[in-house]
Amino acid sequence: MQPRALATKESLLLVAAEEFSAHGYRAASMRDIAKAAGLTQGALYFHFSSKQKLAAEIIGLQHAESISAVQTVLASDMSGLEGIARLSSTLARQISTNPLVRAGLRLSTESIDELAGVSSRPYREWIAACRVLLERASARGELRDGLDLDAASELIISAFSGTQYLTVALGGAVTLEERLDRLWPMLLGGFTKEPDHPPTPRPAHEPQ
Repeated sequence: MQPRALATKESLLLVAAEEFSAHGYRAASMRDIAKAAGLTQGALYFHFSSKQKLAAEIIGLQHAESISAVQTVLASDMSGLEGIARLSSTLARQISTNPLVRAGLRLSTESIDELAGVSSRPYREWIAACRVLLERASARGELRDGLDLDAASELIISAFSGTQYLTVALGGAVTLEERLDRLWPMLLGGFTKEPDHPPTPRPAHEPQ
C-alpha cells in the first residue's frame, strides 16, 4: 500500500473508532464514518468493503495492544496475582487514552451476533493469560488448595469487564484504575491461602 493510502487508512480507523466508541456498532453507519473522516463513501469502501470488516480490524488492533501488555507481564518475574493487577491497570490506561482500544472493547461486547468469533477471541485470550498467571501464583504457594483456576480466570475477566462498564455508566470522579485498585484486594484475597491477609500488589499504576 502506498504511503498516502496507508495514512488515509490509519486516519479512517481512528475516526471509525471514535464513532463506534460513541455510538456502538449498530448505530454507527459507514455514511457517518465517511462524513466524519471528510471522505466520500466510495473512498471509505475502497479501504473497507463493509462495516463488519472495518469493525473487525479495529478489534484486531485493540487486541494487539492488549496482547502486547500481556506478553510484557508474562515475561516478567512478578507474582501471578500482582501480574493480574498490573495487567488490568495497563488495559485501563489503554481504555482511557486510546480510542482504538475503547472501540474494540465496545465492539467485542455489543456485536457478538455480527462479529461472531472475532469478538470472542480477545476474551478467550485474556482468560488464558489469567490462567497462566494463576498457575504461577499456585506454583509459588500463593493460592488456597483446590481453587478452580478455570473458573477463577473467567471470574477475573468478568469482574474487570463489569467494573469497566460500571465506570462508564456512573461517570464522576472515580476512575477505572481507582475502582480496580479497590477490587483486586477483595477479589484476589478470596483466592489466597490466607483470605484475611491477601497479598497487596503494588499500585497497578505505580511506575516501574
